[in-house]
This record gives sequence, structure tokens and C-alpha cells, in this order.
Amino acid sequence: MMDFLLDSAQFPSLRNGIQARWAPILFAPISGSYERLVVGVAAVNNDGFHLELANSLHRLHCFYGENAVGVVTAIQIAGDYLQADLALRSQEALTHPDTAVSGIEIGELREAEGRSLKDIAESWMAALSSLYDLMDAKSAESSPPLLASVEADVSGDRLPFMVCDYVKGKRAGLQHHFSSDLVANNKRRDKRDSQEPVVDYSGSRLVANFGTLRVSALSRSFELVKLRLWDLDTVKVRERDSMIQRQYELILQRPNKFDPQVSDKQHNKLSLALQELEEQADEKSLRLRPMDSVEQIGEHVLTVEAA
Repeated sequence: MMDFLLDSAQFPSLRNGIQARWAPILFAPISGSYERLVVGVAAVNNDGFHLELANSLHRLHCFYGENAVGVVTAIQIAGDYLQADLALRSQEALTHPDTAVSGIEIGELREAEGRSLKDIAESWMAALSSLYDLMDAKSAESSPPLLASVEADVSGDRLPFMVCDYVKGKRAGLQHHFSSDLVANNKRRDKRDSQEPVVDYSGSRLVANFGTLRVSALSRSFELVKLRLWDLDTVKVRERDSMIQRQYELILQRPNKFDPQVSDKQHNKLSLALQELEEQADEKSLRLRPMDSVEQIGEHVLTVEAA
């Protein structure tokens, strides 16, 4: 009987390929369920990382109907947060994850070889996820309709524009701390880079996003406010080693408890929503600040920056 000695050099290897480790990003849409969705793949090595996210999230509408908006928002928040965490901690963000959204898990790290980190991540997403279309990724098509509708709803909140106008009218020097689209009164508020957080105000002492909780559309506005909350946290994480000490606040306008047009049942639902948002803000050492009016919010911004 002949003995055969095998060596890895005998096996074919991808010319000019790179070695990396990759892991799937999993999401459990139903708490306590065994059901999992593959919503991303992260590939890392000593030279960098690439995070490939699901690009066909509109398919979730078939499963969850109107509730799909919340699921899509949660996935986007998780993706934005993980992108920033990978930039800070590289592979440790996968081996010791600090996820922004409950239900997100990082799968087992595995070895891979490919032409690039992006190629590895795309290939595994195409193989593993029903929420991903490789042809769409290659042709760099726009975001799916459902996600686009979420972004459109963000632009429908007039509060950030009104706060910007109020503060500019009181102290013109603070104008440059507001985002350029607010200063230019760009109602569409296009998001130029899906991986970049949206921040309404970034001053010397305060970083803030502004949002409205609407009793007539509480579920939708609640999800959009959560998105702005995690945008703030992404900025805070990026600045964790900075010498600048600033307050990070999500400032909400919500109906006054004495508003006769709001029923007791609506007030109770609103209170529960505020409680959940406050708990999530506390987990990330952010401040949730509910207020009654544009004037009150504007005066708060002026007071903090004058301190």
C-alpha cells in the first residue's frame, strides 16, 4: 500500500486572492423564535473589512405587511451601527459583538479566500440570503422601495426645520452647526450616503437630533425616532476617544398631557413609547428629552450652547 503525502500547495489557489474571515449577520424578527434571517455578511482581515447588507428588504413586505417598516428600520440601524463598530474594532466587533438592536446576532467566523473582501462578502450573501440580489449589488441599483419609503417619511418631519429657523432667528452664529439641508431648507433631505448617520445639530456642547411623536401615526413615528436615536449613538461611538466632551440628545416634540384633542388611550400609548425610547437611550448613555413646543426646544439648544 502506497502512502500519499498531501500538501496545501498541491491544491489550486485563487491567483492574486486574499485570505479573510467572514461571518453572517443574523436577525430574529420574532422574539423567542428559532426563525433567523441572514441580513448581512462581514468579511475582515488585517487590511480592513467589508460589510455587505441585504439589498432586497422589500421582500419582507410579503411576510410582515405594514410591520415590515419596523423590521427594515431595525436592520438598517443594526447595519449602520455595525459598520461604525467594524471601523473601530475590526474583527473584535464580530467576536465580541455590541449590537444596536435586539434580535441581531453574529454567526460563526469562518475562513475564506477571494479576489477582495467585497467579493467574499457578496458571494456568501448571494449563497445564504433570500433578502439579497447579487445582480442588483453588481449594478449598484438604488435602495429597495420599502427602505426608500422610510427615508421619505423622515423628510416629512417639519420639526428639525422649525427648530433650525427658530435658533437662527435668535442667534445667527449657530446656523453653521445645523446640517446643511436644514439650513438650505431642503425639504427632501436626501441621504447622501446610506452608511453615514443623520445628525440635525452638531455644536460645540450639544449633538442633537429632533423628532416628532405623532399620536395619529405612533408606530411609524416611533420607528423613525429610533432610527435617529441610533444615528446619534453611531456618532457618539466614533467620538468616544475625542477630547471634546459634548451632550448627545434626542429631543422630541410630543403632545402636551393636557391636550384635549388627545384621548386617554392615546396618552397611555404615547407614555409607553416614550418609556421604551428612554430605556434604549439609557443603554447607550444618550439623553432622551421630550418637550412640548418648538420654542421650548430652541431655547434649550440656545441655553446649552451658551453654558
